[in-house]
Amino acid sequence: MTRPTGPFARALPLGLIAAAMVMVATTSCTEINSAAGHVAGLEFDTLPAPSVVAGDTLRDSLGRAAPLRALAFGASGDLITNTAIQYITLDTGITIGAGGFVTAQRRSGTVKILASAGSLQTQGRSLIIARRPDSAIATGKLRDSLFYVTPDNATTNTAAALTVKVATNDTTGGIATTQGWLVSYQAFFRGNAIAPGDTSVVFLLGDGVQRSGLDTTGSDGTASRRVRVRPIGITQAPNDSVVVLATVRHLGAHIRGSPLRFVIFLRPKLGAAR
Repeated sequence: MTRPTGPFARALPLGLIAAAMVMVATTSCTEINSAAGHVAGLEFDTLPAPSVVAGDTLRDSLGRAAPLRALAFGASGDLITNTAIQYITLDTGITIGAGGFVTAQRRSGTVKILASAGSLQTQGRSLIIARRPDSAIATGKLRDSLFYVTPDNATTNTAAALTVKVATNDTTGGIATTQGWLVSYQAFFRGNAIAPGDTSVVFLLGDGVQRSGLDTTGSDGTASRRVRVRPIGITQAPNDSVVVLATVRHLGAHIRGSPLRFVIFLRPKLGAAR
């Protein structure tokens, strides 16, 4: 039996959720239908945003209403653009309208959304229903120092987390922070913005050693990123600094307090080998 690979592996037969506890043994195989327009694979990997504001429409990072988007593929891997894709929620609290636009009625929580086309359906994607973000607050130091060492040491040459809390005035139920909101970090060194793939001197870290300048607020309303430096690029100017701007937007505009400006002064560690 031939099994689809790539995007096809992400799709599940329709009705699998309802039959999750049933195991069926079979010795027969079904050939993949290669007819034109037949959906052999369905991909639904991302949402326009990790959250939707209670009472509003799901929007992208620029504040524009953004529909759900899944991709359908034929047996040979070709993209099918003229097939009907349905979006289904397994929870209450949101409405999925024509064209895949989502509106939220609940105050908070998480809902699952899946895509369906032909006889296939995807796994569910989680969407957080968030409170309206009103202000961004730095919970740590806006100015700090990093005492670096040479030869390079990843632990020593990484600054403390630059933590941002996203607060809300919509405090019904005692919730004062916003979960599931994007916080964007941009680092600057010697006045130049650090490109996402540039790790020569300064770059941003997420969890572990993951290089990332984008984070999503957790259940406590906070997001963070850390600055990592490679001292070989700062030996000629031992008193360099790194500036990081943390940006939080709603409806395409900065919320109060955004962007937050963090400054990390780079200092050689006394007594360290150079």
